[in-house]
Amino acid sequence: MKQRHAEDLAVSVLWALSGRQFGQCPVIARPCPQACSTSSGTYGPGWFPVFADGQWRNLTCGCPGSCTASGPNVIHLPGPVGEVLTVTVAGVTLDEGAWHLEGDRLYRVDGADWPRQDMNSPSGSDGTWTVTYTRGVPVPDGVGTLVGILTKEFLDACGGGKCRLPRRVQSVSRQGVSYQMVDPTDIYRSGKTGLAEIDIWLAAVNPTALQQRPVVR
Repeated sequence: MKQRHAEDLAVSVLWALSGRQFGQCPVIARPCPQACSTSSGTYGPGWFPVFADGQWRNLTCGCPGSCTASGPNVIHLPGPVGEVLTVTVAGVTLDEGAWHLEGDRLYRVDGADWPRQDMNSPSGSDGTWTVTYTRGVPVPDGVGTLVGILTKEFLDACGGGKCRLPRRVQSVSRQGVSYQMVDPTDIYRSGKTGLAEIDIWLAAVNPTALQQRPVVR
């Protein structure tokens, strides 16, 4: 139990201190190749609904101007785009050979065009289609090693052993078991862990100690 909680804490700490910029999650998009009319107005092909974190949001592909590809067989997905998991048209999943992902551009390559989107009908209905894909910046190679280093230091601190972390502790109770953990607020406040190998990485990926990844609106 202690090891699992120490691992979870290490992941949370590194994610926060690196500016919450890494990690990919599955999202569901309802692309609009054409301007979509809704009861609240019209938004063009640069904007369309994406289901993420339990709610729908209207997002843009973030690529206006000359870099935007256009045509009946290509759409831009709001990025960063990891991989496309499924494409479903009117409730039917397309074969993976029917589409091709290139950056944030999703091409229809089976000779058909991307269909229109009926935003007045729920996804899965006739006249609707969805793209399920992973969105976000992938975790850099080697971070797993840093998680392991920080986890070990948390475990050493729990057991009262020698460790390199700030020494203030807090009492933690889980399922009737009590033990001592390093207080993570000390680390969050300073933006440093006190571990040279980790702090060098943090300085490289988040030199200005941002709290979260900047968003262009």
